[in-house]
Amino acid sequence: MDVTMTDFTLTGRLVGLRVLRESDLDALVAWWSDPRTLARQTSGPFVAKPAAEVAVTFRAWCANIGADVGLAVVELASGELVGQVALFGATVKDRCATLAVMIGAPHQGRGLGTDAVRTIVDYGFTELGLHRIELSANGDNPAALAAYRKAGFVEEGRRREAMFRGGRWHDVVNMGILAREHQAALRVEVFVADLDAFVDFYTRVLGFTLSDDRRATDSPYAAVALGTARIGAVRSWGDLELAVRSIPSGAELVLEVDDVEAAHQRAVESGWPIADGLAEQPWGLRDFRVFDPDGYYLRVTSR
Repeated sequence: MDVTMTDFTLTGRLVGLRVLRESDLDALVAWWSDPRTLARQTSGPFVAKPAAEVAVTFRAWCANIGADVGLAVVELASGELVGQVALFGATVKDRCATLAVMIGAPHQGRGLGTDAVRTIVDYGFTELGLHRIELSANGDNPAALAAYRKAGFVEEGRRREAMFRGGRWHDVVNMGILAREHQAALRVEVFVADLDAFVDFYTRVLGFTLSDDRRATDSPYAAVALGTARIGAVRSWGDLELAVRSIPSGAELVLEVDDVEAAHQRAVESGWPIADGLAEQPWGLRDFRVFDPDGYYLRVTSR
């Protein structure tokens, strides 16, 4: 299917978000009615509902009345419908909305959900004027929790064993992101000699996710993400004057993580040389330091 940017209300990196069409409903209803999806999307008992009733629910979610917004998610590369995303429940006083997202089972595992969440969150903060966006997720859904973290959400608490599903008790995880956290996302662009080495270091040693991979294009580029931190890289050494090619030794990149001990253990197990081991600093935080393949100095620290 051919698609153009004019088809979309919002455009992300991998997906576009547009108004719901009647032709979307058959797929959305089928995905929602799949027990695998219901197990992740609802907390109540499985109750079979007629397709027409589920379709009415999707129409209501996507009616876009007031500050509520619900949109169909379409993959840009293929033009295929892949899911639905919504922000709802915001009030003038509190400016806090709840996020809901569903990606059809056939389309999961390719970063489409993460991109849909990032796109709708950006819209919520920059256009709707929200102060906070929150969600609740099944603690037994690590893929969803990882996707929310990649989009900048932080875990704010757990309701331990608050949901009974599949014969077992599960935690319900509460997550949120504030406008100032979204706006304060770290975005660094660095020049590197080898994009493959850059990607390997940040993903394997420090646990970043490859968020943009254009290494095979005419203008090679790659970007990695961890929470709200974004580091992009371009192989441009040959275009720079010799005088500006050296890495500034008086600067460091500071990466704040929730569990610095786990980050340090990951780095050690990767076999990468540690410049300064994990230590308690006079200012009360624990950190360790490493040089990346191009000589950039990184301090990985507790918050």
